[in-house]
Amino acid sequence: MSSTAVTTCTPSITLEGHRYASLGMLFYSIAACDRRVGEAELAAFRRMLAQHWMIEDAGVHGRSVDDVGRMGSAFEEALRGGMSASAAYARFEAEQLRDPDRFDGWTRSLILRTAVAIAKASAGVNASEVRIIGRLQKLLGRTAPLS
Repeated sequence: MSSTAVTTCTPSITLEGHRYASLGMLFYSIAACDRRVGEAELAAFRRMLAQHWMIEDAGVHGRSVDDVGRMGSAFEEALRGGMSASAAYARFEAEQLRDPDRFDGWTRSLILRTAVAIAKASAGVNASEVRIIGRLQKLLGRTAPLS
């Protein structure tokens, strides 16, 4: 009697894909830190993704558009699941602390520009957003103007 192994086909996620999924969680945490994600914040995230991450990052750094697209998928998944902003940030933070050199200086600057764009999208930057962006600046060793 012979046995056959049954396997399922799942798309492979590259290391870069995991990094971008982690960024999706980070950007969700910025948008959701005031306990809701408004249309303006969602639109700002999508605009930054399309105008900067999909074009500049994928082109400049030779990363796959599929990998960068995982950022949007992770953001949407966190939104649909009602994940708390603190849980989403904690996920990003843990991965960043495990591999602090995973993003180069250019990418770190784009991360902060994206975070600030999301925070500014809905009636200016509130106190919760200032705190989380401050934590992010320390974590990445960078600064970004909030005004």
